[in-house]
Amino acid sequence: MTLRSFCCALAGLGLASLLTAAEPAPIPAADLSALEPAVARQIQDRQAALRDLLNRDPDARELAAAWADLGMHYHAYRLVGPAETAYRRAIELEAQNPLWPHLLGGLLQEAGRLDEAAASYGQALALAPDDLPALVHLAEIRFLQARREEGEASLRQVLATAPQEPAANALLGQAALERGDFQEAVHRLETALRGAPGANRLHYPLSRAYKGLGDAAKAGEHLTQVGSVGVRVADGILDGIESLRTGERARLESGKRAYNAGRLAEAAEEFRQALQARPESVEARINLAATLVGEGKADEAITRLREAVALDPANATARFNLGLLLAATGPASEAIEHLAAAVAARPRDGEAHRELARLLRGASRYEEALREYEKAVENAPADEAARLGRAETLVRTGRYSQARDLLEEDLKALPKGLLLAHGLARLLAACPDPAVRNGARALELGLAVWNAEPTVAHAETVALAWAELGRCRDAARWEQTALDTARKAGAAEPVLAEMQKVVERFEQSGGCRP
Repeated sequence: MTLRSFCCALAGLGLASLLTAAEPAPIPAADLSALEPAVARQIQDRQAALRDLLNRDPDARELAAAWADLGMHYHAYRLVGPAETAYRRAIELEAQNPLWPHLLGGLLQEAGRLDEAAASYGQALALAPDDLPALVHLAEIRFLQARREEGEASLRQVLATAPQEPAANALLGQAALERGDFQEAVHRLETALRGAPGANRLHYPLSRAYKGLGDAAKAGEHLTQVGSVGVRVADGILDGIESLRTGERARLESGKRAYNAGRLAEAAEEFRQALQARPESVEARINLAATLVGEGKADEAITRLREAVALDPANATARFNLGLLLAATGPASEAIEHLAAAVAARPRDGEAHRELARLLRGASRYEEALREYEKAVENAPADEAARLGRAETLVRTGRYSQARDLLEEDLKALPKGLLLAHGLARLLAACPDPAVRNGARALELGLAVWNAEPTVAHAETVALAWAELGRCRDAARWEQTALDTARKAGAAEPVLAEMQKVVERFEQSGGCRP
């Protein structure tokens, strides 16, 4: 009996740990062959660290932390199976630590295993009831499972402690929107935006909420600000996963997320880190150049793009971006060379054809420009700028009636095209060939464009149309409208002075027809 009691005591109090030390649980295997060498080495280092620890008879807490660390590295590279095994081993070893079920919940949520993820978050909350990020994640899952009442209950627990928490307010706001409580939706979504002003994706549900309240102005205001950046709860446990990632691909992904969120300095640093991980990376150079342009560092961006072209001369994106930058800052001939290479590499790229055409036109190579504009329109029929550029090139070569006829055809193809309507109105109001002019048609188009977008240029075109009709007072009145609009917009004094001269010329009695 004594021996059995002793054996049973061993089994209950320490035999499991003795067996673990004698026969440690195998480290979960993972196929690292598809990973970058730096990433594979990083994971192999963590495996080796755990193996070394297992050989030193560690205590349960230290060993649990090592298993969780390995799990987080697997997690960072979406190796779900090995990560899950590692996290569950950590939970077995240290069942009272809420970090481990929280990590497992995040992994399972990302994998779409929602019931299991909810159970893991529930385990974490049982150990740490003040784990607000776990409550938000649990709410996200409940909404996906159409269990809205449970989701909202979790979020209200969060707001009881942190009333301004952006993610919780955003989720509650969208829930309110779906059930038609527009006032509540506006309150919650506005609160979320104040806490996370960069989360421009929230402008869309806010626009819908204001529309539901009958506030068309506010609805329109938010609709113009819609973007792709969402809001997520700040999770000090799961957010650390991203920081573990190394290698070119991980840095590129992090850089793109930062760039899309408007965090340019952070994005630039991530792209530089990608270059360090893989010095021959063309993609990192292209992305870094785009970020540098946003930071106003065009010269450095050009340097990076030149490097990219040297590494991959057929890369259409590198060629296109370099061509655009050089068009603004460098020799036009070199810019044309790079854009020509871009369209050669990607012949169905309408935008590249259009930009090449614009540069060719600027270099007075009009026939080449027209051919490129034709290709741009062929590949991107909805590109107003390409259609207008084609007509403007015809105007520069004196083919006014052909430009007019083409613009009329373009407007039939794109009847809502303001650029085309304005271009045609301008041509009909002030064409150097009086035979092409048509004041009545110019006025019709000009007023329609002004009513759609009351800009300085549109007001001036209406003035020119009135002048072509010989209605000088009306022409002066509209030129004054253009002048007032320019003044409100902060136009420079020399510009305002020239516009004032036009007003005075129209007011003179000697005729005002252009």
